[in-house]
Amino acid sequence: EEAMTMASRLAVMSEGRIVQIGSPTQVYEFPNSRFSAEFIGSTNLFEGVVVEDEPDHIFVESEDLEARMYVSHGVTGPLGMPVGISVRPERVRVTREKPGAAHNWARGVVTDVAYMGSYSLYHVRLPSGKTVMSNLSSSH
Repeated sequence: EEAMTMASRLAVMSEGRIVQIGSPTQVYEFPNSRFSAEFIGSTNLFEGVVVEDEPDHIFVESEDLEARMYVSHGVTGPLGMPVGISVRPERVRVTREKPGAAHNWARGVVTDVAYMGSYSLYHVRLPSGKTVMSNLSSSH
């Protein structure tokens, strides 16, 4: 993670091969593989299949989630194609309110909260049994 603060360009290597090159933001926010997603920082990974493919987005269904996942950054693929989706803990919001959107949400039960100073780390168990992490600012 030190490289993220010092470099303008990163290369992620696996077994002696470069698997992704890009700016720290590109590598962190848009990993091109499961390895890249897990290599830098924490992530929540979901396996699913493409159920809708439009020019500017896809929808993915996962057995772990009740709602479809809307993915908009240049991903494309045939219907039924298996995909992995990486969602960073700081992108997951924990709330008691019912979501207004038809996609990108899940119900769950908070099983643990760890106060980390500037943020709190929530562990949320989904109905499927999968646990996801959420980093929420302590000023919340």
